[in-house]
Amino acid sequence: MIAKLVGNRPRRGYGGAVAAYLALAVLANAFAVYYVAQERTVYFWDWSGYWLTYRGLTASLAQHPLATLGSLIGSVRRDDYNLLPVLPLVPWGWLFGTGRLSYILAITDVYLLPAVLVMGLLAQRLFRPCSLRRPFAPFVLTIASLLMLHMLWVAALRGFPDVVGIVLIGGILLLHFGKPLAEQSVGKLVSTGLLLCLLVLLRRWYAFWVVAFFPALAVAHGLDIYQRHGIAWRHYLTGSRNAIIIGLTFTLALFGLAMPFALRAVQTDYADIYSAYRYNHSLIEDAQHLVRWFGWGELVAGLAGLAWLTVRKATRVMGSFLLVQFFAILVLFTRTQDFSLQHIYLLIPGLAAGIAAIAIGLWERMTTGVWRAASVGLVLAVLLVSCFTVFAPGAVSIAGHLGRLLPSDRFYPLVRHDMDALGHLLARVETLELKQPGDIYVLASSTTLNSNILQNACSLGPRPRSFCNRILYASDVDKRDGFPRKFLQAKYLVTASPTQYHLRPDDQRVVGVLAREVIEGHGIGAAFQRLPGEFTLDDGVTVRIYAKVRPFEPSDLDALAGEFNGYYPGRAHLFSVP
Repeated sequence: MIAKLVGNRPRRGYGGAVAAYLALAVLANAFAVYYVAQERTVYFWDWSGYWLTYRGLTASLAQHPLATLGSLIGSVRRDDYNLLPVLPLVPWGWLFGTGRLSYILAITDVYLLPAVLVMGLLAQRLFRPCSLRRPFAPFVLTIASLLMLHMLWVAALRGFPDVVGIVLIGGILLLHFGKPLAEQSVGKLVSTGLLLCLLVLLRRWYAFWVVAFFPALAVAHGLDIYQRHGIAWRHYLTGSRNAIIIGLTFTLALFGLAMPFALRAVQTDYADIYSAYRYNHSLIEDAQHLVRWFGWGELVAGLAGLAWLTVRKATRVMGSFLLVQFFAILVLFTRTQDFSLQHIYLLIPGLAAGIAAIAIGLWERMTTGVWRAASVGLVLAVLLVSCFTVFAPGAVSIAGHLGRLLPSDRFYPLVRHDMDALGHLLARVETLELKQPGDIYVLASSTTLNSNILQNACSLGPRPRSFCNRILYASDVDKRDGFPRKFLQAKYLVTASPTQYHLRPDDQRVVGVLAREVIEGHGIGAAFQRLPGEFTLDDGVTVRIYAKVRPFEPSDLDALAGEFNGYYPGRAHLFSVP
């Protein structure tokens, strides 16, 4: 396939492209190994969720394949976080184990590198008529530039498998834009709809990419039909019919394969339940957020490249599609919540295509070696320096000289300096639980301490502990999780001072209100007694343990229910206290 796309001399082009790709793959793996080797932490929440799924699925598929496949199908049909994104990684786990480094390398080699490859093929197709003289050089240049796009790496290094969506998106774009919409066969239209469905099944929030796909499709192909056929209405009808076929295929496949999820998605107000994750309140603030992550250099280069693709006649359809879709996604997604690390993959295809267009365009237009090396080298240098400043703590001085051209947010390897203190905390809880067994509830929700940190430190630590399954899953976000009913069954509480939040306190009253009651010793907190000893974690967080010494008073429970109903009237189903 590479030989077909990169030029007229398949042997030379194919061999050079493959050799260059393999060399870049080795460098990518070396970078991933270096990054993970620097980390010393306890992974939690999204940073550990799919890694633990990877460990469990790798083991269960080997031991109970049929039962596991049944669970996989049920998960795809029902769950927001289903097992499907991890399934292609399982053979890697069988070969190389399920440790953290193996998992990150699996994401790198099975998803991230193919994502770069397919986006490189897409960019090469856009410029194929101009790339006959030296067929594989622009292709290699594109791959190299995309590998240095740091926001492609951040979520993957944090343990998100979501970059798999870029592989699928690249395939959708290659398939769909091979011919004008009105000339596509039914088979190709149905295939596009099925791939869109698979994209959503892999990670549910890619539904925003699919929703934005259709208005962008209408604009791009509408302009194309007008330029080629004027106002001949039959071509517009044919194009509309074909777009409807894609949409119907997607809808029928999604409801057929995942009916419970699809119905829940249609009925759920995600903007409401994820309102705690919304800090920006205008498109200007959302744009500033993107600038902090990408830097002006990458963001302007990507959008300028898309604008150039739109102006350029040979690439106008793809360019206008990606440009319209980029802004449609930006508007649609930010109405629900702010972008998180993994959600940025919604914008990566457009920006990657724009940056690749700039790199290839400079290569093709510069006629002398000096100007070619200088112009293309500048693009690669900005990308490389961005990577260094984002991932390497020692590159802070470089960022200071270049200012807002580079990203201002940093994603250094995760390092905790309180691992010994966490170990002592776990040992204390273990001693208590052995003397008098009971469930443990963590009344904290920050990156320093939360229930998942304690669970994973217990189960993934240097030695197995018998009480890990007694650490309860906590409610952290009010509108998403509701009242923490498991708190009521806890024998031991782990609290933090100051009270630990990872969002606004007003969105985490399920943490703050209960912590206040326990620490002050009134209301339901009067049922607990503080035990001797305390532990100091990072950022000066002091951790104490409480034990339940008597049952809750019904009047205290009623008072707690009344307080939450005052905060959230009309949500008794979420905040009723048994």
